[in-house]
Amino acid sequence: MTTFPNFLDTFATTLLGSKPWEENPRHRDILNAFTEVQALEQRLLTAMTAPPQPGTGAVEQLEACTDLLIERLAAGRELSLLLSTPCLSAAEVAAADDVWATFGTETDEQCCQEPAEPTAGLLDACIKIFAELGHPHAVASADLVDALRHLPGIAGNRWRYSDLTQARLAELLAPHGMRTRDITLPDGRRRKSYSREALLTAMGVCSSC
Repeated sequence: MTTFPNFLDTFATTLLGSKPWEENPRHRDILNAFTEVQALEQRLLTAMTAPPQPGTGAVEQLEACTDLLIERLAAGRELSLLLSTPCLSAAEVAAADDVWATFGTETDEQCCQEPAEPTAGLLDACIKIFAELGHPHAVASADLVDALRHLPGIAGNRWRYSDLTQARLAELLAPHGMRTRDITLPDGRRRKSYSREALLTAMGVCSSC
């Protein structure tokens, strides 16, 4: 995937003898969001048109396509918000975006209350995984899902933990204001991740309390 600026852009700047312009972080956020939308559409097209893999039935293929579609819709919504809100950064948009919050918004009085079951059990499971990993500031969505899949029982009365995907986890956590963001992890990887701060807030642990 082409990155900007790349060596050609650097060459053009050098050739013209001009000084490189400082990058606008918001423009980078829009570019990254647009690139993600394109990548998800390509993955969805491939999943919908590829012949079934050996040992994979129509139900599994449909579930995979559904998960990708949910991810594509979420990415498209984020891009729309970035394009329509000129003064907000990606982090501010992520905090304000209630695209999946179809169950109403929280008030100041509710911010310190524990979330209602059954999702509270999922939040507890997530914070335990953060603790097992040494309380990092963020955990990649893929890594969190991999860890949760080893747990017994049902996540949020929707799916078994063993059947969780990144899209399903996002759907369960979104009503609590949690969503993934591009975060550089302690190991240097930049991945779609959940922050520990957002998880603690969702559990009712407020910094102002």
